[in-house]
Amino acid sequence: MKPLGKILLLISILACAIILSSCKNVKFGKYDPAKDSDNTKNTGSKAEVTLANDNSKEDNAALVNSINEDEDDKDDPTPTVIKPVENKELLIYTVNSEAVIEPVTALIPKDTVIDPRLIVDTVVENMADMSYNIGIDSVTTDKDIVIVSFLKDKPPLVDVGASYELAILDAIAQSLIDNLDDYSKVIYRVEGEAYISGHVQLGYDEVYMLD
Repeated sequence: MKPLGKILLLISILACAIILSSCKNVKFGKYDPAKDSDNTKNTGSKAEVTLANDNSKEDNAALVNSINEDEDDKDDPTPTVIKPVENKELLIYTVNSEAVIEPVTALIPKDTVIDPRLIVDTVVENMADMSYNIGIDSVTTDKDIVIVSFLKDKPPLVDVGASYELAILDAIAQSLIDNLDDYSKVIYRVEGEAYISGHVQLGYDEVYMLD
């Protein structure tokens, strides 16, 4: 038993020696305020750089928004204000569905000069709305006379009855007489020749209507 006890004692001594040797190799550091200060400075520098980068991003975003707004202004210019055209009234005559002439007020641009051609065209346009497609060859003047020449293959020469033909001739002549102070007579012709249709026959210089 004694040798066993010595052996155990020897093992215990060796274990203690190994533990003490390990403790000597361990270094316990002391608190160094300078190191903490450096770490704080380094951390602060990183934070400042990050903040600067964030500010740069905001500045860049603001610049991009400004450019986009400028582009939008170019793409969407301020619309030009268009003033409505001022009109004036022109009293003319048309033919209704019962072949009776009746007055109609037409609107024309305020600065338009009222002449024989304008009046005839306005009457013809109005009658076109009533399905009377009048064929005008020419509108000329001679002293106080307005000479209206029709196309021979269009109303009032064709495709209308006698009552409608007379109503069309009356509407055009009355519109001319009522709106023109310098002209008091209306003569009708067919393509430069005397007006002759299936219902009406006029001489070459025969006045159809006189004021």
